[in-house]
Amino acid sequence: MINFDIIEDIFRNLKLCSPGKYHLPTHGSTFLAQISDLLKNEKNIVELGSGIGNVSIALAKIYEDIKITGIEIQKEPFECSLENIKSNNLLNRVDFINDDIKNIEKYFKRESIDCVITNPPHYSDKSLISPYEDRKTARTFDINDLEKFFYAANYLLKNKKRMIFVYHPVHFESFLKLAWKYKFSLQEMFLGYGKKNGECQLIGGILRKNGGENLKIHPPVFFKNSGL
Repeated sequence: MINFDIIEDIFRNLKLCSPGKYHLPTHGSTFLAQISDLLKNEKNIVELGSGIGNVSIALAKIYEDIKITGIEIQKEPFECSLENIKSNNLLNRVDFINDDIKNIEKYFKRESIDCVITNPPHYSDKSLISPYEDRKTARTFDINDLEKFFYAANYLLKNKKRMIFVYHPVHFESFLKLAWKYKFSLQEMFLGYGKKNGECQLIGGILRKNGGENLKIHPPVFFKNSGL
């Protein structure tokens, strides 16, 4: 796992355009970047649901030899992500696509990607009440929307390659059922906490396409008040 101080320093120094506060980096963003400890043979990366591009851009700052492409369904965050590539001098190594991830086949060949990262919507469409449509789109799902992430990851990834994710504990059972349906095995788990005696706030993990049973549960991760 990448040292959090490195992650925090990178996020603090990113120049980010955002259409609203609901698309700015959160603990989920920094947690995903922290557990995305890429392997030497993981050079071609896709982020599913890339928002304003902060996670992809942060990883490109850490790994100078990767090419990363993000896919975002919402137009305004996507447009900001293009500005953010320019502002952070990463035009040659980071790119973004504005489309629904169900259309993944339009942009990539099957089994052409080394690693997928994602922080998909965490809340059911009934559990998050919000007057802000952009917030609802970014953070809520129905089961069909969530399934698209697994379809895309299965399509993209080479055999035995990894899908790195962050997800909320409340709907983690549904998340795992879809993972198994699309031939992903959970191989590593990171449990994120806001405080020492509190409940787990986020689950980070690594799924492997057509992987075997070999689960490792890491020590707990305590989020700092990053002020991001």
